[in-house]
Amino acid sequence: MVNLPGSHGIEIRPDERRLLIDGQPVAVGARAFDLLMCLLAHRDRVVGKEELLQTVWPGVVVEESNLTVHVAALRKLLGAQTIATIAGRGYRFVAPAGAVAGAPGLAARSAPEPAAPDGADKPSLAVLPFANLSGDAAQDYFVDGVVDDLTNALSRIRRFFVVARSSSFTYRGRVVDVPQVGRELGVRYVLEGSLRLSGDRLRIGVQLVETAAGRHVWTQRFDGRRSDIFDLQDQITAQVVAAIEPQLVLAEVERARTKPTTNLQAYDLCLLALPLVLTFATQDQVERAIPLLQRAVEIDPGYSYAKALCAWAHAFAFANLWIPRTRAEAAVHLAHEAHVEHRDDPATLAYAGHTLAYIGHRHAEGLHALDTALALNPSSMTALRSAGWVRCYVGDYAIAIQHLQHAMALNPLDPEIAYVLCGLAYAHLGAGDAERAVDLARRALAAQPTSMPAHSALLWSLGAAGRWDEARTFLPLYLARRPDYRYGPWAARNPWTDPRFRSLVIGVFDRLGVPA
Repeated sequence: MVNLPGSHGIEIRPDERRLLIDGQPVAVGARAFDLLMCLLAHRDRVVGKEELLQTVWPGVVVEESNLTVHVAALRKLLGAQTIATIAGRGYRFVAPAGAVAGAPGLAARSAPEPAAPDGADKPSLAVLPFANLSGDAAQDYFVDGVVDDLTNALSRIRRFFVVARSSSFTYRGRVVDVPQVGRELGVRYVLEGSLRLSGDRLRIGVQLVETAAGRHVWTQRFDGRRSDIFDLQDQITAQVVAAIEPQLVLAEVERARTKPTTNLQAYDLCLLALPLVLTFATQDQVERAIPLLQRAVEIDPGYSYAKALCAWAHAFAFANLWIPRTRAEAAVHLAHEAHVEHRDDPATLAYAGHTLAYIGHRHAEGLHALDTALALNPSSMTALRSAGWVRCYVGDYAIAIQHLQHAMALNPLDPEIAYVLCGLAYAHLGAGDAERAVDLARRALAAQPTSMPAHSALLWSLGAAGRWDEARTFLPLYLARRPDYRYGPWAARNPWTDPRFRSLVIGVFDRLGVPA
């Protein structure tokens, strides 16, 4: 065995699907392991991205960003110089011959088992959208809200890995093949179900299925009244845990139980508002969501999640220039109250922390909220995304990149991928890699052409990279939604504390002739 750059001795045991570095086993996800084996089997040539995608994700359409994230994870484990990027072509394993012990061709490897993303050596689960059996499409929001709450409750159990809601919900309205879902999402179990609401009566049917063989592990029906929904969710969570991991201590299950509010009307208003502020909502959607959330807070002044979501709706509208700062600042006190009252809910802390930092410029308090959220649930997509952005604001670009790449690895089908890519563009721009930032910003705009932050990221990155002709060509598109734009107000209101980043942006505006 030969040491690679970085003094790593690497040994692969393909029959066991294990990777050892300096004699010690390291956690590596199933997809990353397959990627490494493919690169090793073809180390004599460049392996194209399309070939890698087809080999590692056979029969599945996935974003190229998944490949980038897994390559980055392998470089972190094996050394930055072990895998070379060949621009416009693909990747090649370039460590010295013989550097890896026990590395055969692909034909020798055993078939992969569904597993959680990189580093998640724990039972993995996806909660699929429940069927609405009420005969009333107007109840879809309530059914989705129940599924969302179950996902959040299960994700708080540290010995589980639970796929984010935004990935699971891509299967809405589809007849699913459970083994295929397991392969696509990299999970060992799926939770399926249905909900029937008739008047005040409620019936929830759920089944837990092992994806590899399609085996039903557990099936149960829960009956009650609509007002019993929180207790029913707790019962389902506890029984899922007991079916998957009987040795989990009861304290962990108890910790996952949450009663966000005892007022069903306030809860209902939040369920109605939630889809109106997610996945790059429109101005009309956000304007409809804010009164719903304000009403929820009026009904239950102690409902911290409603306060945090209302604050985030204001921050989202402010970022898109839909509301003035004077109106947006009203959300800061809601975010602060939500932080104080958070009830150990990562989503509440994430929305509150991001709003505090972005609108209130209260970066220390915002980071405290976000760090607490990630301590409660390191796999919270909402917390990872917001923590990445806020770390950008304060100049912690390496940590920002780590959070956002983790988010991409955990959520292979994230419909809000533009939000993550845009944050990564800012992080790489702040870290001095303007060319990488240009690429990320273009990908963010391709995923979400109306994203205002992505427009800014691309313009600033083009300038920082010295690509002034492209920047001047793009400038009219940037200004199209900003009539009479001047950068002085941006300098006064933006949340970035890094003076180098602020100087970079102002320098780009000056060079392009944008008035102050």
